[in-house]
Amino acid sequence: MPTATDLVTDLPADFEVFGQAVDTDFVDLLGGTTGQILSKTSATDLDFTWIANDQGDITGVTAGNGITVTSPTGPVPTVAIDTSITVDKTTAQTLTNKTLTSPALTTPTISTLTTNGDLLYGTGSGALARQGIGSTGNVLTVSGGLPVWSAPAAGGKVLQVVTATYTTLKSIATTTMTDTDLTCNITPTLNTSKILVLVTQLVNTERNTKKSNVGWQVMRGATVIAGSGSSAAFGPYAETLSSPVTGLRGILSASYLDSPATTSATTYKTQGCVEDTANSAVANFNLQGTSALVLLEIGA
Repeated sequence: MPTATDLVTDLPADFEVFGQAVDTDFVDLLGGTTGQILSKTSATDLDFTWIANDQGDITGVTAGNGITVTSPTGPVPTVAIDTSITVDKTTAQTLTNKTLTSPALTTPTISTLTTNGDLLYGTGSGALARQGIGSTGNVLTVSGGLPVWSAPAAGGKVLQVVTATYTTLKSIATTTMTDTDLTCNITPTLNTSKILVLVTQLVNTERNTKKSNVGWQVMRGATVIAGSGSSAAFGPYAETLSSPVTGLRGILSASYLDSPATTSATTYKTQGCVEDTANSAVANFNLQGTSALVLLEIGA
C-alpha cells in the first residue's frame, strides 16, 4: 500500500493494489505536439491518437471587392457578397442573361464589326447585324427592307441647294476686281458633282466724264469661273457723252455650271470693277430688291 509520499511509477500496478485494474491501452496516449488534435482511431474504447490539424478547418478569410467578412477565422466565417457592386473590373467578365441599367460604355468592342466604317442595324428579332462599309461615293439606301450601300442615281438629280442674299450697298471705284460681298458656301456631297451657279445682282453705275463701263465676274475661291476679269467681262454698260453725269441701274444675271471636283467647303462670290476711276459702280443696290447667289449641287 503506497503512502502519500510515495511516487506513482506504475499507475496500473499501483491501482491494482486496490484490486482495480486500468485498461493498459490508455497508457499509450501520450502528449502530442503543438497544433495537433485528438482523433478517434477505431471503435474500441479509449482508442485515440494525435493527428495534424488538416481536417478542412477555415483558418482565415480575406475581404475583397464586393466581399465583406465579419468573422474571418470562424469557427464558421461570416462572408457577405455585395450584389450591387459598381467597382471597375480589371479582368474580362462574361455576362449571361444580365440586365444593365444605364450602362456607361467606354470604347466598347463588338466582335461583329470587323472593318473600319462598318454599321450595325437591327434584324427585327432583337439581334444586330453588320453592314460593311460601302465604296467611295456610295449612298446608303434601302433594298428589301434592309440598309444597303449603292451608287447614287444617274446624273441630273439635284442633291442640295444653298442660297445667300445680300442687300448692303458696296461702292466700287477701282479698275481691279473687288469683292461685292455677295458670297455663298457649299460643301459638295460627291467630288463628281457639278455646281450650278446662279447670280442675280443689283447694280448701279455712274459716269462723270468718261464712258461708264463696268465689269463683273464669278469666283470659286480665288479662281475666276465666269467673266474676263476686266470691264469688258459681262455686265451693265452705259455711254452718254453729251451729259456730265449718266447712270445705269439694272440687274446682273449670270449662270455657270462649275466642276469643283471636291467634297470640301467651297466659296463662290462675285467681283466688280470700273473702267476708269473717274466713274463708280454700286453693287447690291437695295432700292430695287435683293441680290442673290444660288448654288445647286447636281449629281454626276
